Amino acid sequence: MFCGLIRVDSEARRRKKGDESLLGCNRCTMVSLLLQSTNRAVFSCIVGGKTELNICMKIKFPFSSGHYKWIADMPAILVGLVLLVLGVFADYLNTSEREAAQRKLVHDQLSTLRAQLEGHINSNIHLVQGLVAVIAEEPELTQERFAEVAKHLFGTHSKLRNLSAAPDLVIRYMYPVEGNEAAIGLDFRKHTNQYHAVKQVVELGKSVLAGPVNLVQGGYGFIMRVPVYTARARNGDRFWGVVSAVIDIEKLYRGSGLLDDGLGIAIAIRGDNATGAHGQIFFGQKEIFSLNPVLLDVTLPYGTWQMAAVPSSGWSQNPASVFLFRTALLAIGALILVPLIILGGVQKKKSDNDARLRGLFALSPIGIALNDFETGAFVEVNDALVAPTGYTVEEFLKLRYRDITPVEYIEMEAVQLAHLEQFGRYGPYEKEYIRKNGERYPIMLRGMMIRDAAGKKLIWSIVEDLSGRKQSERALRESRGKYQRLVEDIGDQFVIYSHKVFTGEVLYVSNGFQTIFGFPRDEVLGENWATAINWLPESLDLARGYDAALVERELESVQFEMFFIHPDGGQRTLLVSAHPALDQSGNIMTIDGIVENVTERKKIENNLIVARIEADRANKAKSEFLSNMSHELRTPMNAILGFSQLMELDQQLSGRNREYVNEIMQAGNHLLALINDILDLARIESGRIEMKLEPVSIDPVIEESVNLMAGIAQKNSIRILRHGSAGLAVVADRMRLKQIMLNLLSNAIKYNREGGAVWIKATPVDEKWVWITVTDTGYGIAADKLMELFQPFNRLEANESGIEGTGIGLALTKRLVEQMDGSVSVTSKVGVGSIFGIKLPLSPVAVNRKRSNGESGDGLSDVARDDPDQYAESFGSPEFRKPVKATVLCIEDNPANLRLISQILRLRPVNFISTHSPALGIELARTHHPDLILLDINIPHMDGYQVLHAIKKDPVLKHIPVIAVTAKAMAHDIERGMAAGFAAYVTKPLDVDRFLQSIDCHLDS
Repeated sequence: MFCGLIRVDSEARRRKKGDESLLGCNRCTMVSLLLQSTNRAVFSCIVGGKTELNICMKIKFPFSSGHYKWIADMPAILVGLVLLVLGVFADYLNTSEREAAQRKLVHDQLSTLRAQLEGHINSNIHLVQGLVAVIAEEPELTQERFAEVAKHLFGTHSKLRNLSAAPDLVIRYMYPVEGNEAAIGLDFRKHTNQYHAVKQVVELGKSVLAGPVNLVQGGYGFIMRVPVYTARARNGDRFWGVVSAVIDIEKLYRGSGLLDDGLGIAIAIRGDNATGAHGQIFFGQKEIFSLNPVLLDVTLPYGTWQMAAVPSSGWSQNPASVFLFRTALLAIGALILVPLIILGGVQKKKSDNDARLRGLFALSPIGIALNDFETGAFVEVNDALVAPTGYTVEEFLKLRYRDITPVEYIEMEAVQLAHLEQFGRYGPYEKEYIRKNGERYPIMLRGMMIRDAAGKKLIWSIVEDLSGRKQSERALRESRGKYQRLVEDIGDQFVIYSHKVFTGEVLYVSNGFQTIFGFPRDEVLGENWATAINWLPESLDLARGYDAALVERELESVQFEMFFIHPDGGQRTLLVSAHPALDQSGNIMTIDGIVENVTERKKIENNLIVARIEADRANKAKSEFLSNMSHELRTPMNAILGFSQLMELDQQLSGRNREYVNEIMQAGNHLLALINDILDLARIESGRIEMKLEPVSIDPVIEESVNLMAGIAQKNSIRILRHGSAGLAVVADRMRLKQIMLNLLSNAIKYNREGGAVWIKATPVDEKWVWITVTDTGYGIAADKLMELFQPFNRLEANESGIEGTGIGLALTKRLVEQMDGSVSVTSKVGVGSIFGIKLPLSPVAVNRKRSNGESGDGLSDVARDDPDQYAESFGSPEFRKPVKATVLCIEDNPANLRLISQILRLRPVNFISTHSPALGIELARTHHPDLILLDINIPHMDGYQVLHAIKKDPVLKHIPVIAVTAKAMAHDIERGMAAGFAAYVTKPLDVDRFLQSIDCHLDS
């Protein structure tokens, strides 16, 4: 609200009437201007019960409002400044004299206390200096001598608490000892905080007062440290150590008078560790230093303290005489200034009113116009009115309001003018103005009737340009239309909704409602959402709980599932998203959100869950089948290969029979390899194969594989050449990598020409991959057949060649490589040969696998690797026929396997006991105390794990090693067996060499 006397310049009236004022100045009324938030202004004035405005207008202001303000205030300002300077000066003189006297009293008292404090500190220092002199003369003194000298220092006036001496910076002398035992033996070098202080004493070569500090022996005190030097005739003074004197804080303070009652001053001291004004406050209140205190320095042997003091009751306030003086001065000044201020205020108010009107009129963002009521001519306009019309101000002042009003608004204008004459105001109402270029633009008009001193009627009008608002409203309508179409066309599986918070009344639902809920949306509008739909009780409780949390603002938004019964009797599932909607005051009025029909999706998810469960069940059944199949196939193979190996070792066997045995062994090994490949392939396809990926050096794997295939290659006159593998390592499963290399080498040899060659090459592709290629000089493979190579049991035309094989090796190789994050490739040319390559991840770590106990990577000893025949013949050597008093118990339910183990153990001088019953086996173990137990796992009534548990629980049997001999050869079976406590895990069919090695190892131990 702005109020003031309004004087308006009118250039137009000056042109008509010269310098004569438009209105007389007989009467000026108060004008009230209210600028509302809508940027609309209303001028009103009540004179004699009627709404009218009398304006006293002049052509020009002789001075600006700023000039008026300064001229009006200048006398009062000058007089006030003079009085202020005189009063301040007089008060300053009076206050300075009083404060100087008071500070002198505090200074004198503080000086006395400082002198007492320095005296006590120096006296104690002199006492310590005497002890230092004794030590300098007697550097090898004893504790008794130290105590004898030190006790004389603890007199009546001494403030010492204890004395200690630290030769070589280790406290070895103490007086008194009682109560200070904790400090004896303290090495300053091992205490960082104290060592810095001691080091300072040594470097300065003079006494240093530290503290207050937390003492090792308990409590607080000041520590005076003095360096000690012993005299040496030749080498000068020699540093002996440090003498430390602990000054009792309370004794020092009390003796110096700092704790006396009735001091009349409050004291604080700062400068811990003699750091002066820059140190911490250790006595008194820290606020004292901020109260303009008297400051004095306390001189210490090295450094200073700073004391501060103020009167206990604070610096005295001004006395009554000062207040009387100031009151009189103010009264005189007021008598002089008040009339000047009143006079200046009147002039200032006049100037302010002029400035406000000028600023309001010129800078208003809304158009303002003054028109002649009779003619409609524009008398005054501001820039905001003229700007959108395209006219200049001079051009616009030549117009009447009818000149810029379209013809169709003439009738409306007549109605508004009639209303103006009757009620003194018009509007607001909307119309259009015509721009200079003929275009139209919308405006909002409102105004009031005013009269000058002569009674002439004028019209004040507020003209608001609505172009921007109309454009925004149009854009908003379009946006709302698009949003409404988007909401209504969101789809049949979604519904946007809104309901009241407290009543639950549904205010809005979108078009998809009937599709999801089964009845028209008109039937739910105005109803309670909780009762209008057949919700399941638990869903209804859940939704109400979330609504309450949203209303309490515990949640900003929520998403959850709800279930309801459709009118067709079926159950539907909804995914509900909800959030609170606020009004302008921030109160929650509605809950808005969106629901999605996820019934079909939930059905699909449930079907997927069921399918996954079924798949897991199938995989588990497949895994169990593989494990059982492995056991069932390996059990008969154990007898076939085991007895064949025993017959092969029989030196009395005829040549023909030896050939038969050899054929049986070759067929058995081929069948075993086929079983292993089929099981491996099945495990890979079921996703159950286990890989131990680690850095693997390529060279040892290739070497072992070449050694194993050397005999076959030599038989076919095929050379095996190697290149480029040294120092390379890949990330792989070592056992599987060797299996892959054996498969590739076996194929390269089998399908090669007689007298041909095989090249093995390992090459790094980049920083991430290594290519291992096996190249042969065979007959090659046609390009259209290459894709069939990796199909299980597909041997192309090899079935007719007479070459043994199953067609599984390459399929297994491809799957194993892919399991190790690699890939397989093949290129071939008919009549030239083939190149099989595997790409594996390069390991940044070069691996050197050191073989332990003389074993190579394939498990054979160096002798067996170099000369297998020699190793086989060694079974009959005297070295293996030494009499050994050992008993071996075997628990095995398969008679053929039992006979095989019995025959194998005939190669060792052991007492062999066997049984097919687990319970009987435990009793035999308790009776005979065997040195070794061989235990099958898959035996009736009690499996091998139960038997092992019983043996390990028996205090007599628990030390006996138990070797598992079983056809359960899966990787997880072996891990489980070793974790259960078996000393070794031997799989069927038995490798006689390894079996005997395991037995020898545990019997020897």
